[in-house]
Amino acid sequence: MGELINKILTSTDLKNRLAYPTESLWAFPILSEGQTSVRFEARDTAGNDWNLKLSTRSHGHPKPVITGDWLTLVDEKGLAVGDRVILTREVGEGNEVSYNIRTELCVSVTVF
Repeated sequence: MGELINKILTSTDLKNRLAYPTESLWAFPILSEGQTSVRFEARDTAGNDWNLKLSTRSHGHPKPVITGDWLTLVDEKGLAVGDRVILTREVGEGNEVSYNIRTELCVSVTVF
């Protein structure tokens, strides 16, 4: 299993698109072949499949981002700034690739 994203969510991630780390672009080799976007499904811990789209710029810094069902996932999971998202890639039998997405809510403790 390869971890592609493990990040604390920002306001931009929640309102527009999820920033994707450039160092994890290796997981989508088609993007190094001239394509600027790729669609993929990621399964959450409840067994729901999310149709996501990873896009990069065609010139300059690639600045990869995830869109597609991302904002729907944010709404349905009730995500907020400070929560965490983890995207992983697994290669199974026959080199079949699958993606999993997990969210963790930030728990704040108030001490009196």
